[in-house]
Amino acid sequence: MKAFQMLSVLLLAAAAEGQSLHFGKCPRPPVQQDFNVAKYMGTWYEIEKLPALFEKGKCNQATYSLLSDGTVKVHNAELL
Repeated sequence: MKAFQMLSVLLLAAAAEGQSLHFGKCPRPPVQQDFNVAKYMGTWYEIEKLPALFEKGKCNQATYSLLSDGTVKVHNAELL
């Protein structure tokens, strides 16, 4: 019984580290029509987040830059 309880706790802890939980195939969100990517360029600051293993610091920010080939460069930064 104790082994089952320990396994349950470990599985719940592992699931809690996930970004989102859903069953089945990956969701396919609709594409935003007439999206103006230039409006979103610049630095954005995170004001609230879900826990993520790769984000250990605080004051997270992302800087978006439009490249000449039409793709977007993203630079993420944080204070440790």
